Parts: sequence; structure tokens; C-alpha cells
Amino acid sequence: MAISIYYAARLKAPLSSNEIAAIQKVVRRYCVNDQIERFLSLGVGLNWESFDYSTNLEPSRFLKKGLVLSGSTKLLDNQQNASWVGVQHWCQCLSEIRISVPGCEWNVAVEDHEMQWDAALNLYDPTL
Repeated sequence: MAISIYYAARLKAPLSSNEIAAIQKVVRRYCVNDQIERFLSLGVGLNWESFDYSTNLEPSRFLKKGLVLSGSTKLLDNQQNASWVGVQHWCQCLSEIRISVPGCEWNVAVEDHEMQWDAALNLYDPTL
């Protein structure tokens, strides 16, 4: 059974080109493509999935705050505790994205379990 982490950000205005560039920079820093390639070619390591997201440059006119970023990523499941490794990794990535794009309303969840934002530490804490 595949478990995924889901994420969405809402904002009253479209993302700026600087905000989009900041998101892309964070996503590149957390990229796991080399680990995916290693697993696919050698069968070694965890079965990562790339961070999948999309940005909406024109938030809905019908909502006060339109969806500006959304996505989901399947969590690892081929070793014991692999999902936990993935949750921690993607929560760190999403924490940095959230900091890079201030003012958004965020929802981050693993299936039905909402990840809590720790305002004191500026991060999603998967242990809460």
C-alpha cells in the first residue's frame, strides 16, 4: 500500500518569479534523482520518488486565497523505517519552501495525518 505526503499552499496573489525561483532552488537541494537512479540500476538503497509539485501562476478568482503550489510524493517503502526517512526528508524540504514563500496558508499531511508547523523552530515536525 503506497503512502504519500501531500502539500498545498494558498495565497491571495500569484507567486512572483523570485518566489518560484526560490522554490526551485530548494527542490533542487532536496533532489533525490541520484538515489533513484542508483536504486533503479543497482537495486541498492531506498525506493525514492521525486518531489512532485506544480505552481499555479493564476490563483482562482473564486477564492480569497488561491492555490499557488500543490503536489504529492509517494513515500519510500522498501525497507524498515524507509517511510520515516522520507517523511523527515520531505518535511525539511517543505519547511524551507514555506520559509521561502512567506504569507501562504499551508496544508501538509501524510495521508490523513496533518504535519504540524513548529513556529518556534520554523519547521514541519513529523513527530507532533
